[in-house]
Amino acid sequence: MYQCVCDGCGKAYVDEDRGFCAWADESYAADAAYEDGWTEIDGKDYCPDCYDYDEETDEYKPKSDDKQ
Repeated sequence: MYQCVCDGCGKAYVDEDRGFCAWADESYAADAAYEDGWTEIDGKDYCPDCYDYDEETDEYKPKSDDKQ
């Protein structure tokens, strides 16, 4: 079974609507999280609490530890 875990805070994604916390396929776990606001930055997964949009560079960037 696979979970999508945030590389910022360590929280595992849970699909609250369907009650899923793990998937049989790695890509399903990531796709479900991304559909719910998670994102991938430089090969790492981040929950919505752990990244910001940088308007100057037009990119999503992980929040620094001092901002969390």
